[in-house]
Amino acid sequence: MRVLVIGATGYVGGVLVERLAERGHEVVAFVRPPADGSRRVPQAVEERYGDLADPASLAAALTPGLDAVVHAGQLTGDREVDLKVAGLLAGRNAVYVSGVWVLGPVDGGDEDSPVNPIALVGYRPDVEREVLDGGGAVVRPGVVHGRDTGIVAMMRAWAAERGAGVYVSADGSSPTWTFVHVDDLADLLVSVAEQRLTGVFHAIAEEAVPVAEVAAAGYGRAEPWPVEEAAGVLGEGFAEALALSQRAGAPRTRSVVGWNPVRPGILDNLG
Repeated sequence: MRVLVIGATGYVGGVLVERLAERGHEVVAFVRPPADGSRRVPQAVEERYGDLADPASLAAALTPGLDAVVHAGQLTGDREVDLKVAGLLAGRNAVYVSGVWVLGPVDGGDEDSPVNPIALVGYRPDVEREVLDGGGAVVRPGVVHGRDTGIVAMMRAWAAERGAGVYVSADGSSPTWTFVHVDDLADLLVSVAEQRLTGVFHAIAEEAVPVAEVAAAGYGRAEPWPVEEAAGVLGEGFAEALALSQRAGAPRTRSVVGWNPVRPGILDNLG
């Protein structure tokens, strides 16, 4: 396949570019023009320049001959712009990387659970619907870990500063999060594109891990960070997201796609 990857230099997008190449696919990266003229993707990858804040630049990059498009980029924060971008993907074997935060607080959720998004991802379900209505697929990862980056790496940095693990909490208790290793997520994204699947899929390898245990890994203990205090440092929306407790699985994804995550779980990864 010839696959356009939006967000090819990001955490998920960068690993996805690697995996597509490993599976013998030709990758086209949609990236912002580098200020210094340097490349941020492998030499074998074609670069097409643009910005999601300018949907016309993406439209120009969506040339004939593409077999799939994976949108692994960040939303711009402008609902109408992001919906316009999603609309451009109609009929293009598109895969949109969303996230399980669109489910809100859920205990036992799956791919068919109703959405109840927290404020940080308030209009993301609208973007999902635009992609689905255009015949595409939506993949919702849990909290992504691996390769020493992402939210978990940020938590480790807090722990290093304080000498103890820290987790954001609304009431002092530990929330639970869903998790997926970034390499298992990349495997799923490639499989969904290769099989030209449609619908909602969950990239969840671990359904409910206590965040206090993640925060304590390597430090022996963890302490709660009240969400009100965290909001003053991180912003209200992100603090709310980190305090969100979820338990959700991926039954349809495992059965329909044949996805079998094999990388270490979050606690093993940090051990």
